[in-house]
Amino acid sequence: MSQSSSLKSDAASAFTILPEFAAAKAATMELNQSFKTKLVSFRSFIRKTTTSKDEVRASIRCIGRCIDNMEISLNDYEVIVEDKVDRPEVSSSEDLSHDQLRSNATLLLKYFKNRTLEYFFAAFFPPDITHVDDAMAQFGLIRSHLENCESLIYKQTDASSLPCYDCLNTSEEEGMKMKMRITKRKRKMSKHEEERVNIRSCLLC
Repeated sequence: MSQSSSLKSDAASAFTILPEFAAAKAATMELNQSFKTKLVSFRSFIRKTTTSKDEVRASIRCIGRCIDNMEISLNDYEVIVEDKVDRPEVSSSEDLSHDQLRSNATLLLKYFKNRTLEYFFAAFFPPDITHVDDAMAQFGLIRSHLENCESLIYKQTDASSLPCYDCLNTSEEEGMKMKMRITKRKRKMSKHEEERVNIRSCLLC
């Protein structure tokens, strides 16, 4: 075998997708599809006239917590998304009408689905050439966030459970503190990370 052929063979081997990588990738994408279905159901729950005002308020807080958690991870890994669309300022105040609360919840859910998840996946979903150990950590991070958010949504929509208990205990003041924490921790990401965020297509569209 010539030296050139040997180098090509080595290069091909270097980019071979290992079984554990392929399995983790498939499991993560399957979880993502399931999560998208949950979000559609959650949107219907918010819009139902039988959903109480307190349940809609709790829904806003649940969505806000999912957004906060993902943004914290983006900042922890020093990712700054170029041309990022800011989160809409919505309130869950009990002084608002039922219709206004439903509108606020729907708007925030749309932002979470079309923006936050897009930024998160663009930053963390590993390319096939990623070292398997790094990829496993990234898939694990994605699954953890999706499962935690799905748990909050389940608590909110399941008739046998209290309406999103965790989110009912999150006050407007605590929400503002969380946003301040996120803002203070923003740092400039590396050129490589910037390119990944800018060029990777949305896996959730």
